[in-house]
Amino acid sequence: MSSKYEKIARFMKEYVTAYSEYGQVAETHDVMDKFYAPELSFDDMVTSREQWYETCLAHAGIQDKLTLEHLFIDEKQNEVGALLTAQAVNRATGEVLLTIKMNTLYNLKTDENGEFKIIKARVFLETHPQKAAKLCQIYGMKFEE
Repeated sequence: MSSKYEKIARFMKEYVTAYSEYGQVAETHDVMDKFYAPELSFDDMVTSREQWYETCLAHAGIQDKLTLEHLFIDEKQNEVGALLTAQAVNRATGEVLLTIKMNTLYNLKTDENGEFKIIKARVFLETHPQKAAKLCQIYGMKFEE
C-alpha cells in the first residue's frame, strides 16, 4: 500500500504531465477535471476551474510546458510546493520563446471518492525583469516595473 506522501507525489507528477500535454488544448483540457476542484483558485486572478480553463485556452498559439524539478510535500496540511521550469513554446514552430523558473504552492483536498484535487495555487515567478517583460509580451499582459 502506498503512503500518503507517495500518493501526493504521484498525483503531482501526473498533474504536471497532463497540464503540459492536454490542459491547454480545447479538445483535451477536460482531462484536467481529474486534478482541479471546481472551486479552484489561482492567486487572486482565478476563482473557479472554468475560469482557469478559459485562461489556459486563451493562448492557443503558445503551449506551456512544465518540468518538475522538485516537490516539497506537507502531508498534514495537504500542501505541495513545486519547483518548476516553465517553457512558453510556439506551437507552430516548436520554438521555445521563454524559459522561466517558478515555485508554486498547491493546496489539495480529498474529494468524495478519496482522490486528491487542487483547490488553490499560488505562483511565484523567477524575479528577472527581462523575463517578466517577455512573459507579459508573449501572453499579452501589461508589464509594470
